[in-house]
Amino acid sequence: MEKVSNFFTWLFSLNISEKAEADPAKKLLNSMRLTSKCRFNASIRLERLSTYSFLTTTILSLGLIFIPLYQKSGLPIPYTEPVIHMLQIFLAVAVLVYSVVNATSKYHTRSSKLDDCGIKIKELIRKLRVDIAKETKEGTNIDLDNYHQEYHLISSEPENHRRVDYILATLESKEDFDISGIPRSLLYTKAFILYSIPYILPTMMMAFEIAIISDILGVTDVLKDTFGNTTENLLTPNHQGENQA
Repeated sequence: MEKVSNFFTWLFSLNISEKAEADPAKKLLNSMRLTSKCRFNASIRLERLSTYSFLTTTILSLGLIFIPLYQKSGLPIPYTEPVIHMLQIFLAVAVLVYSVVNATSKYHTRSSKLDDCGIKIKELIRKLRVDIAKETKEGTNIDLDNYHQEYHLISSEPENHRRVDYILATLESKEDFDISGIPRSLLYTKAFILYSIPYILPTMMMAFEIAIISDILGVTDVLKDTFGNTTENLLTPNHQGENQA
């Protein structure tokens, strides 16, 4: 019976999720440790967004270069000339808008500030640990008001972290949070969804461009029913010009 009870306790995480701490100094220490993890997670998240945004802009730009070059090569294209022009304009506008959005987002700068904040909080944690050890051995008092003020100043310098950063930090902090079983899996799922949302639109844009290029090369037929010619109208750009003449 005890094993069954322990299993259900683990499965539904029936224990208190956040471990209680009575000592104010250690409670502040735990809070600072969690905040530093949140800031590091936010820094990594923004750095990854910056890298993915650069990759998206690069792939869209390469596609914008490839399509007119292939069109001028004289090889057969499964799309009409107006469709090709429409796709080129769309990709050009997409590259322009996405580049402006990324430039105004300043992912790299924000990531650096959050990383610096996490490092400063880590240094403050080390100082507080030394003072806690001195208090235990020598009975000295800790000036917690000073630590609270310094902690507030450091944490308020950059932007605040997001909910997803906090969720991941709690899942990483097993010494402070006892979360197991189904609740832990649900939190991982929630974090994955929140983490993935900013990647949906750029991924769709790259997939759309890759589908167009693969159709042009004759590898796939993904968008031919939507944009493509019929077999009778499948002409090279030169032939199209002759027919129009």
